[in-house]
Amino acid sequence: MTIKGKEIVLGILQDGPRTGYEINEVIQTRINHFFDGTFGMIYPTVKKLEKDGLVAKEQITQTDKPNKNVYSITPKGTKAFSEELLKPTSPEVLKSDFLMRLYFSNHLEPEKVKEFLTEEINRKQLQLNDLKSQLDEWQGNGITDVQKVAFDYGVTYYTSTIQLLKEFLHKYE
Repeated sequence: MTIKGKEIVLGILQDGPRTGYEINEVIQTRINHFFDGTFGMIYPTVKKLEKDGLVAKEQITQTDKPNKNVYSITPKGTKAFSEELLKPTSPEVLKSDFLMRLYFSNHLEPEKVKEFLTEEINRKQLQLNDLKSQLDEWQGNGITDVQKVAFDYGVTYYTSTIQLLKEFLHKYE
């Protein structure tokens, strides 16, 4: 099974009702190291899920603010999500612009390779910092053991990648 936006939204709603903004917040702060979702994906997805009877929408009237839509998973959505989780996983497919460019960087001047590696180390460090900064808040909101493993997987990935790239960068110094 390859996880898509539908499964991500249903999975997030398993933990309770949320607005589209709150769904996006979970995607951007807790799972962005393994799912590349965008804010623009959420509303078409929840609209389709609602049409299919997998989520229900409650509109909350607010004074001095636009009305708020809160989405919750239906029993049919819970069943569909559980069925998806039980399917065999697909092999991970790593598509990396950085790795593609690194592979062919033997055609660049060493100084450019060094610059390229440094940029990626900095990018990965920012991603690692962002991920780690969410842990305290996440733990305060109840992180499960399996969610912690998914978090640790991301930390390990970024940490080991930074270490590997720094070791290789030293060859250019």
